[in-house]
Amino acid sequence: MKKINSNYGWLFACISLAVLLGISIYLGLSGWYYSTDLSQGNELELGISCDVSLPANSASSCSFAFSGGYLEGEKLPQVINVKNSGQDKKVYLRAKIYVFMAGSTLANMEMITNSNWFLGEDGYYYYNGTLIEQGKVGLCSHVVVGEGSRLQSNKKYIMTVLVEALDADLDVETVWGVNPLNIPQTFDNVGEEAI
Repeated sequence: MKKINSNYGWLFACISLAVLLGISIYLGLSGWYYSTDLSQGNELELGISCDVSLPANSASSCSFAFSGGYLEGEKLPQVINVKNSGQDKKVYLRAKIYVFMAGSTLANMEMITNSNWFLGEDGYYYYNGTLIEQGKVGLCSHVVVGEGSRLQSNKKYIMTVLVEALDADLDVETVWGVNPLNIPQTFDNVGEEAI
């Protein structure tokens, strides 16, 4: 009996290597590897400026990562600007700062706001006017670690600033329970600084 040598194994190996070489060249030239690097996070580090853009009747936020190595009362630089991205509506604005901890508790944080922002009794910072279409206003220049926060230095936290915009044609007092235009314009509220 005569043995027949088959070249199918070599042919399969050569075709497989050619396909892999072609894929490698394509991915190398297209930059796919570099554009899908999963090691890069998209969170902002505390101290990097943030612009929050939102239209009427919506909410938006920006979040920052920071270590728990800060002490109570420590003032940390953080610039946040708010823009009315709507095309035809003035808006009322309010903002609140959150730091979530284990057990669904909140760490106490405050903002040193720019002028025309005032701290309400409900913990929200209210802009005491209306922001025009495509207008932009500074919200804060610093954040302050509040009393009783008890941050742990070996842990990382996420601070979130939530900004809400309400159509200026609506009854703001009915929706929010506060009329920002009637908040006293004094700078003795905690966490405020005239700029």
